[in-house]
Amino acid sequence: MIDFSPIQKPIPYYQQIQQSIKESIFNGLYKPGDRLYEVQIAKQYNISRSPVREAIRALVIEGLLVMDEKSQISVYKPTLKDVRDIYECRISLESTAVALATVRVKSKQLQELDETLKATAVAIKDKDADSIIANNARFHELILQYCGNERLIKIVGDLKGLINYYRVLNIQGTDRANTILKGHTQIFEAMKKRDPEKAADRLKEHTEEDLKNLIQVIEQLGER
Repeated sequence: MIDFSPIQKPIPYYQQIQQSIKESIFNGLYKPGDRLYEVQIAKQYNISRSPVREAIRALVIEGLLVMDEKSQISVYKPTLKDVRDIYECRISLESTAVALATVRVKSKQLQELDETLKATAVAIKDKDADSIIANNARFHELILQYCGNERLIKIVGDLKGLINYYRVLNIQGTDRANTILKGHTQIFEAMKKRDPEKAADRLKEHTEEDLKNLIQVIEQLGER
């Protein structure tokens, strides 16, 4: 019997460019406020301007790039108001999500959350910042997934680009990785006990602590 492997669809150019620009922003290659130019990016990747334009449009929608009234493109520069506004949304929406997930989560899903915590601990030991950030995102994304409310998931998903950018910034600070892991562990323990109110409270405390640190990071960036 012939084993037909599934055909893999090629990733569109614009999505590849979108991901590359996003990584450049997260890695600090593109700084907040930096101007980007379609022509330069197209030349860099040796492609036409059309997929670059699509990638830029997608990143503007995500909030990672900003287009001014003259159609000039620059990297998003976080403000304290932006940060506070988005974290207010996160606290409200994700607290609801974790309460729902605590009631609905299955044993196998709890195991997935536990594996994420263990992976975070290994990343901290290895001083692997990229893995710490990735597992931070995964922990919160799993909770959203397990809450079972598609509308809520979509609303938070619309903020995903900026939330992940803030996570990259928020790794800065004294003993941040262990603080993040401690917060996640407390949320997880409340979920294991099937206590939705406590899980929501722990998530709120964890997110408020993140906000406090991020404000300090943003203020320091403004002083440079």
